[in-house]
Amino acid sequence: TDNSGVLILSEMAGASKELIDALIVNPNSHESIGNALLEALTMSKEEEKLRMTAMRQVVFKFSIHHWVSIFMSRLAEVKQLQQSMKAKMVKNVIRQQIIKEYVVAKKRLLILDYDGTLVGFQKQIDKASPDPKLYKLLDELSQDENNRLVIVSGRKYQTLENWFGHKNYDLVAEHGAWRKLLHEQWTQRPGLSNRWKMEVNQIMEGFCDRTPGAFVEEKSYSLVWHYRQVQEGLGALRANELMDNLRYYLTAHGLQLLDGDKVVEVKNSEVNKGRATTEILHGKEYDYILAIGDDHTDEDIFKALPPEAISIKVGSNVSAARFYVSNFLEVRSLLESLAAHQVTI
Repeated sequence: TDNSGVLILSEMAGASKELIDALIVNPNSHESIGNALLEALTMSKEEEKLRMTAMRQVVFKFSIHHWVSIFMSRLAEVKQLQQSMKAKMVKNVIRQQIIKEYVVAKKRLLILDYDGTLVGFQKQIDKASPDPKLYKLLDELSQDENNRLVIVSGRKYQTLENWFGHKNYDLVAEHGAWRKLLHEQWTQRPGLSNRWKMEVNQIMEGFCDRTPGAFVEEKSYSLVWHYRQVQEGLGALRANELMDNLRYYLTAHGLQLLDGDKVVEVKNSEVNKGRATTEILHGKEYDYILAIGDDHTDEDIFKALPPEAISIKVGSNVSAARFYVSNFLEVRSLLESLAAHQVTI
């Protein structure tokens, strides 16, 4: 208590990370302990006092009460963050409010993801093409002169052109690498490079060789490793291994890794749906904005929207979106209600 003496402490003790003025030893080494004892016995009284004073200050400041206070504060922060990220389910009252706001609006923007939002997932990606009911629904929405309909997808631009190129929608493909405005041609975001593809493709193909059912899809500025057809459990295992293998390479080349629904995608970090959404909003004024998406790439859309926009996450209530629904069928039902109430409510 008079700040004299020397503390010899095992490096395996948790306190050794805080009491750095102690003599830290390997308790399994006779030589380490002997050297520490010699140093302690020959240490000057001035150094003893300096070391002991510093350690006593640490002990009295970082007491159990201090630690508990920090721990509980951090828990409260996490809980608050969870609550802020928790969307409300679109029940009847919210649904009617969404419809009511839609009816009275004069200039509307509808931003819709495709896979998992307008259609269900298919094991074979080419089989998720639009059905007649979906075409009819989207046509009804786009024919309203107050509406601007935009489909924002991670799909290849050639695929969206094949499915929707003849329609009166704006199209954004490959997370924003390609864009086609109404009555215009496809344009690509300038300044993007795909020289990284060869090395990443070799890594992905190597994992395909070890994972029956997996395959690589190449887009203009991204590569996607699909494992929807892989045996349950094995796909997730290989996906985690693949991501671990890719992370070091991606950091050095300015790329982004996306862990999606049964996919691992690598793309240019400059390309994301949030930036595409910002460009859609730029210079425009809307009194009604509705955005719907199902995976974490769509979180960038929700974050780019003004706070009064109606944002809906499909399949999860943990989201930057304000609301959520269970599946794509509920999305279609809501859109059908909007289309049916375009003139009167």
